[in-house]
Amino acid sequence: MLVTVGHLVAAFVAAVAFLVKLRALSRDPANPRILASAGICLGMGVAVTAGWAPVHSLIDRVSGVPNLAKLVEHGSALLAAAAIQFLFLHLGDPGRARRLMARRGVFLAVAFGVMVAAFSRADFPESEPLHFAERYGDLPPVGVYMLAFLTCLGVTVVDILRVSAGYARYAGARLRTSMRLLSAGAAFGAGFVAHKALFICLKLAGVAPPWPEPAATQTLIMLSVSLIGASFVLATVRKAADGVRAWPRRYATHRDLHALWYLLYRAMPTIALHPPRRPEADSRWAWRLGERLYRRCVEISDGLRTLGPLDESVAGAARQRAVAAGWSRERADAAGEAAAILVALRRFASGATATREVDPALESQSMAVAQADVQADASRLALVSTALSEELVRAVAARTLDAPAGGQQA
Repeated sequence: MLVTVGHLVAAFVAAVAFLVKLRALSRDPANPRILASAGICLGMGVAVTAGWAPVHSLIDRVSGVPNLAKLVEHGSALLAAAAIQFLFLHLGDPGRARRLMARRGVFLAVAFGVMVAAFSRADFPESEPLHFAERYGDLPPVGVYMLAFLTCLGVTVVDILRVSAGYARYAGARLRTSMRLLSAGAAFGAGFVAHKALFICLKLAGVAPPWPEPAATQTLIMLSVSLIGASFVLATVRKAADGVRAWPRRYATHRDLHALWYLLYRAMPTIALHPPRRPEADSRWAWRLGERLYRRCVEISDGLRTLGPLDESVAGAARQRAVAAGWSRERADAAGEAAAILVALRRFASGATATREVDPALESQSMAVAQADVQADASRLALVSTALSEELVRAVAARTLDAPAGGQQA
């Protein structure tokens, strides 16, 4: 019962982790870290699934080769361990990761080749899903097979623990937690290697081990796979939790940006990559909010870039009136930019351009929406958008537009 539960728990955790990483890989297929993580989860999943007694028996029955599932299980475990190596090497030194991994790949290929050769020489009378080591551990070909497997896995696990300990010193708090879980899983993998090696040595020496080998083996496998899988799931859960906490702020910001976006869209509809059916209506759609917020910031940025330099005299006048009215510095700056945008849009519609001196800082702020911190840029633009409806802003813009043409620089 314990063996069955252990396999099911480990297989479930590995499957969930693989689906999480597969989704991330579909968004960024060229990312070597995500590719390595998906390989880890897939290797663990195949290993624990092939080691489950019903699946083990099915593989052997379909293939007609007794205990072929054991070779699949152990080979998948080695690939998962190699993927963990590559992940840590890439995190620690991306420039040397592929070169360093090439040497480890040669070692893995040689060890697996020895395993295949030894397996082919072993004469297994029947399939043995649970008691493979107990029944066949004293056969010389099986001894060679297990020696190659455990040596390769043991060297890989030691390498993982060494590299992870060095990298953990430089990782952030969240990543360090995930790395510690992964390292703990590797440590239980080391326990599996030690336990299996001791058991095989006792069998070859003709000594009956005093403990139930299948239960101990599956417990170590369950703990190792569960901890490694949890290290990947934890990062996704934290990211999802961050998204849930940030959702109300993002939603409010997205709606606040509508006034500025719609104003620019009416003057230049080409800024919208996918024009909505009712652009005048503020969408209440809440799915994929991060992407929609980024897209709205990009379209506003494109509109402001098309408008060209904003008139600093207009911005300065609105800013001064806002400060005098007791507005905060951020709101006063937003009011100045909003007034300058209203004037620029009117002149854009009439074919005229403003040629007053432009404050470079004002222009650079308008172009800053392509930065990594979308929320910060969106929050600033949201202040500008909400300022458009303020009477103070409209009054400054109207007075500028109503001024005699001679009052403006040509």
